[in-house]
Amino acid sequence: MKTSKRLKALTRLGLAAGAFYVAPLMLQMDQASASGAISLATDPLTAQECSDCHPAYGPRYLRAYAWQKIMANLDDHFGEDATVDEDVRLKIEKYLVYNAGRPRKIGLRISEKTWFKKEHDARHISARMLEKAGSISNCTACHSVKK
Repeated sequence: MKTSKRLKALTRLGLAAGAFYVAPLMLQMDQASASGAISLATDPLTAQECSDCHPAYGPRYLRAYAWQKIMANLDDHFGEDATVDEDVRLKIEKYLVYNAGRPRKIGLRISEKTWFKKEHDARHISARMLEKAGSISNCTACHSVKK
């Protein structure tokens, strides 16, 4: 009988501790994912420099290592020359690295991430939608922007 009461008490304690651990994580979940909105860079310098060619993606979409690698090779940024002054490059890299996400796999292209492919497969993206967007990297053609 005592073992049963202890087990119930420990179970309740475990559930309560789990709730205290999980609840904050649930509250921190990105509202943008639920609404279909994308998260763009909030740093004005990053937004200005990166949005000339594509949406200024929010830093959470890649790991710090990936952002460092991208920022170190701006002269060949996926086939384009995206070089900026060194001071500007360092400021942007600092913002991206500090606010980087923590996905499991390292990669340099957001569009190659497993979650991205799953959410943008043929069931979700028609050929007409892709043609209208011009590129899979033109997120704002289909998604609203998280403010």
